[in-house]
Amino acid sequence: MRPRVPALAVLVALAACAVPDPDPAPVAAAKPRVSVLDIDAVPLPSPAARPVYARFLTYPAPRAFAIGEAGGIAWTAGAPSTGAAVDRALAGCREVNRDRPCRIYARDQEVVWDGEPAADRPPPEGTGRPGWMLFVPAGTLHHGPDGRGAILWTHGRGGEPASPQARMPHPFVQRFNNAGFDVWLLLREPRADRNYDAVLSFADETLREAARWLREAQGYRRVIAAGQSAGGWAALAALDTPGLLDGAIAIAGAGYYVAPDGRRDLLDFDALLARVRDPAAPIVAVMFEGDPLLPDPARSAAAMRRALAWRSGALVVIERPAGLAGHGAGAAPAFNDRFGACLLRLVAEGDVEACRAAGAPPA
Repeated sequence: MRPRVPALAVLVALAACAVPDPDPAPVAAAKPRVSVLDIDAVPLPSPAARPVYARFLTYPAPRAFAIGEAGGIAWTAGAPSTGAAVDRALAGCREVNRDRPCRIYARDQEVVWDGEPAADRPPPEGTGRPGWMLFVPAGTLHHGPDGRGAILWTHGRGGEPASPQARMPHPFVQRFNNAGFDVWLLLREPRADRNYDAVLSFADETLREAARWLREAQGYRRVIAAGQSAGGWAALAALDTPGLLDGAIAIAGAGYYVAPDGRRDLLDFDALLARVRDPAAPIVAVMFEGDPLLPDPARSAAAMRRALAWRSGALVVIERPAGLAGHGAGAAPAFNDRFGACLLRLVAEGDVEACRAAGAPPA
């Protein structure tokens, strides 16, 4: 129930564009911090490269962006490690620049064009209990409680060793991070990750405790829960407590569930919907064609729209988007490119029309 985020590598040949000035000599001393989000500060070879860098920013670490002496650029994201991301970006850049020199401009969330930046404050310590832990994943921007809030990501049901790399959020979460939300990852131990109730299942209790801790101990004014599979179900289940969440995003986690062994009585979707009591938190549910665990997206979507019609808050059900199929389709680059921006605008900014252009009109 937990897909891996696919690595993404992009090579762009811009050799015909204006060539930047020759590389300055490396500077060993730490430089003032330049925000990786400042597109105007990037020494791009031409205006045509601007949307390429903008897209790079919407994908998660481990990542790197390289610029070549001859004008070609290349980037990669979702690599196994930061070092691998740097190596891949440089290799791709040299390829499109016909082996001319290339340099890394950005590495994860740091601009390293003119040397290592000044040290940033470390992220806060997380929390946890036996069987789970909550922490800020590496390679994300940290804004603190004075930012816009926190997005709490919860993965699907465990089945492999609990690895932070294996449990990185889906790429679209990076858009929330760029917009001022801190990312917090709720990581559960697979051996303790068991279904214990037909509604309050899997990560439900840990998600509730994590959301309360983010508000009370860390001081976040807004907490948005997002998750894949069982993590998305848990986000919806927490909506039985008004005010606990400021939004819920369920990716392949809302619907009539069929277990891998074919059982259909482990989770009660109708009961889950009937227990929703929060009238205002925006809700997004994404259901894919060809999902063996949620094999009836049309029926699931209809039930959700019907049961939650009483709420004043936005409800968007993205049902069977074209070109995206399977339980793990939410981790695909195509999902982020098509729906990432509208998820941010809808859930964080209250734009109920945001996803209409992407083919998902609000209910």
